Amino acid sequence: MTDIKSKAKSGMLWSFMIQGGTQVINFVVTIILSRLLMPEQFGLIGMISIFLAIGAALVDGGFVTSLIRTQDADDIDYSTVFFVNLFSSLLLYGILFSIAPLVATFFDQAILVDLIRVQSLTLIIAAFSLVQSTKLNKELQFKVQFKLQIPALLISATAAILFAYYGFGVWSLVAKELIYTFLASAQLWWYAKWTPKFIMDKEKIKYHFKFGYKVALTSILNTSFKNLYNVIIGKYFSAAQLGYFTRAKSLEQLPSVFFFNSFNRVFYPLLAKVNDDRNKLRNMYASLMRLVVFVVTPILVFLGVIAEPFMRFLLTEKWLPAVPYFQLLLISGVFYPIHSYNLNICNLKGRSDVVLKLSFFHNTLLFLGSFTIIWFGIYGLLYNLIFVNILVTIVNAFVSGQFISYGLKEQSKDMVPILALNLSLGGVFYFLQNTWFYQMNDVWNILVNGIAFCMIYLGFAYLTKMHVIKDVLQLIKK
Repeated sequence: MTDIKSKAKSGMLWSFMIQGGTQVINFVVTIILSRLLMPEQFGLIGMISIFLAIGAALVDGGFVTSLIRTQDADDIDYSTVFFVNLFSSLLLYGILFSIAPLVATFFDQAILVDLIRVQSLTLIIAAFSLVQSTKLNKELQFKVQFKLQIPALLISATAAILFAYYGFGVWSLVAKELIYTFLASAQLWWYAKWTPKFIMDKEKIKYHFKFGYKVALTSILNTSFKNLYNVIIGKYFSAAQLGYFTRAKSLEQLPSVFFFNSFNRVFYPLLAKVNDDRNKLRNMYASLMRLVVFVVTPILVFLGVIAEPFMRFLLTEKWLPAVPYFQLLLISGVFYPIHSYNLNICNLKGRSDVVLKLSFFHNTLLFLGSFTIIWFGIYGLLYNLIFVNILVTIVNAFVSGQFISYGLKEQSKDMVPILALNLSLGGVFYFLQNTWFYQMNDVWNILVNGIAFCMIYLGFAYLTKMHVIKDVLQLIKK
């Protein structure tokens, strides 16, 4: 257990540095590119995102997740998965290359043909290093990943900004992804110090496929419906409105995805190590859930409060139509870490079939609701997203909790006080935002409100002796 704690502390530090560095760089680049490019150019990328995301999920095929949970994986496992991923990427690139004209016709945007055919090359490039990345994750070698990811991101970001500055428009966004994927993949080969053997073992394929195909189907379902709104808005509304939506969504996801990925990168392999000890797994998981919700929720609530000055300060006046989208997406985003971690528990217990069923339930609700309420416009779609996420969070907590005796009742006891405190503070600060007292310039508005919100939030949490405070103090002590 001591070795696990030691790895957790080291891994957590470097995981946060990777995720933090990545998020900071992407955040800055987003600001610069949003000032240089127009909303409709981001909308064009939003139209093709679903095809690239599904392609990435199919290339993975769930084999990567299977490798992580296989404690005795050897070179035959890794080599087999490597070639499965590579062959899958080549096949999928051919499919995307062929259907590109159909996609362009569907959205009535001729430029999408070239955009799909060029950006889809990232699938092949990434496939060359999926196994190397998995090995580093499995061994908790996050320091190595920091060394390779941050330089690749800095170089690709700089290139994208230069492309945008010199008038390449939407191609600057494509260039960023291509350059980053190539540099990261090349460095993974160097740092991982592993090369595949020319082996494809049928038994290994069957073993990893048996678990992985359910994970892959789940990922495809989630990816499809996660990008469903991009398709609907791109088809029935304008490219500019899709640009506002995708930019609002990317900003909303920054804090929740940052903390989810940072914690999950470390804790998923560690939770797998204590998977056979029900009590340890439950306690570690409960602490993780409390900690993530305690940290992520106030950030999302506060961003909703200062959404207008925040958007105006970062992206200029031309992006203000995205503010109401941003605020509604933040409400939905509060529930993202909760139901995502609950799905992870099912995967840890080898119940990828349950994850698939829960994902199917989630996406069916989202699909039916979207086409029922589309007549109310984009706002109807956003309210539908909030309703579905709340309902799915409840169902996921109920189902996954049965595996570790940490179900809906126990999770509600831990989460509701945190959510209630944040909603109360958010309501007060939102009211004050509309009074003369806070009618100051955007920078001071954000800073003054941010400091006040943080101090009051931590003060109330400490005075009411929330259980999560012990988790935070223990984490700081360690």
